Formats: sequence, C-alpha cells, structure tokens
Amino acid sequence: MNILTFPALVIRECDYGENEKLLTLLTAEHGKITVCAKGAKSLRNKNMVCSQLLCYSEFTVKERGGYYTLSEASLIEQFFGLRTSLSRNAAAVYAADVAGEVCVESSDESEMLSLVLNTLYMLSETDRDTDFIKAVFEMRCASVVGFRPELSACAVCGRKNAERMYLDVMNGSIACDNCFGNGETERAAEDISTARIILPLSPAVLGALRYVIGCPPKKIFSFALPDEEKEDFCRVCEKYLVNQTERSLPTLEFYNRIKKL
Repeated sequence: MNILTFPALVIRECDYGENEKLLTLLTAEHGKITVCAKGAKSLRNKNMVCSQLLCYSEFTVKERGGYYTLSEASLIEQFFGLRTSLSRNAAAVYAADVAGEVCVESSDESEMLSLVLNTLYMLSETDRDTDFIKAVFEMRCASVVGFRPELSACAVCGRKNAERMYLDVMNGSIACDNCFGNGETERAAEDISTARIILPLSPAVLGALRYVIGCPPKKIFSFALPDEEKEDFCRVCEKYLVNQTERSLPTLEFYNRIKKL
C-alpha cells in the first residue's frame, strides 16, 4: 500500500453506496484519478466539505492495486462566490466537466489544472462577464490539450491579416477573404472528414484568439473586447472546442439554458 499526498480539485462526484462518494480529482502530477471517499456524504464526516464538487484541497490517499481511498483532506479553496450565481456556478461546473473529459490518468496535467483553477477564481471572485470567462477557458483548453488552431496566417497564401479572416473549425486553420473560396460556411456530414464549419473573424476577434492561445498562463484574462466583438468571440470559442473534442456536454447545454432565464 502506498500513501500519496497532493493538492487536487474535485471535478466530478458520484454517490456510491449509502454513505460513500466516488470523486474524480484533477492533480498536477498524477493527472485525473478516481478516489473512494468513505462516509463523505455524512455531515459529521471530517472530509465532507473537501469531497464536494469544485473544492480544491490537499488530499492524502491510500493506493492499493491501482485503487485509491481517501484518508484525509485539508481545504485550500472552496470558491464560495460560485454559490451566489446560478449562471457562474453552471459555467464552473462545465469547465470542470470539460477537464474530466479531456484529461487523462497518470499524466502531467499541471497546465490544465492551473487553467481550471484560474477560471474558477475569475468566476468566483471577479465581476468579469461569465460568457467571456467561459470562452477564454474553452479556447485555451483546446490549445492545452492538443487542438491549438493555426492562426498565424492564411493557410493558403500566408497572408497574416485581412479585413476579414475565416476560421476553418474542423481543420483548425484560417483563410483570408481572398482565399476563402465559394463562401460555404457549414456542411454537415456523417463522415467528419468531409464536414465543414467556417466562422468569420474580424481583426479584433482574431487578435483576441491569437492572444489567448499564445499569452502566458496568468495573463489569459487580461484583455477586453467591445460587446459585439465579444459575442462573436464567445461563439467561436464554444463552437471550436465542441467540434474539436467531438463532445457536447450536458453541462454546456444546462449553462446555455440558464443564460436565457
């Protein structure tokens, strides 16, 4: 039996038996791991608070044969501000759910953990627009997990800037207005290799996308866009991550419903 101690974020929780939970933890060094938290549903249990979704804690676990059991935990951050807004909480749960889908076990997930924690902090402790925070998370997440789009220049002629560029969502590349072709913006297909989604990008939106995928991790939220440009930016980021990961999560659908209330 091995005893491990590490900081981790609870990105998923599932009731297991009468009084236990199965926790999916995101760690920097060990990637995504599943831990059995015995008695965690009881209000008297010492680990009850740390076993809640979106809590960041120092966990001590016992490992035997590839299975992990929670021994003790010490709370680091609860992101209490998320409890005051349904939409911000929904966005936070969505971000954690995305991490649960794209992160893997026994892998260095330090960059992804940092991204999720920064996103939760922005949602919990600042008044920045929720859609904007979510969009920045989505595009940076795509970049971190290997779906970084090539936005430096037109994939056809090499032109770096134009009055209007177009993002080829499926191929992760851009084309200038001269090379865009027949103007077809979307084509559904059973064979994903022939599907086509093209999104127009203004210079401001393209600049924002380039900034998000290329800036230092602690600076990803340090920019602003006018409302009209921000709306386009948010639409592009969501569509890009959903199509690149081939996952449209129920937590995303819930967030989009909540926005309309």
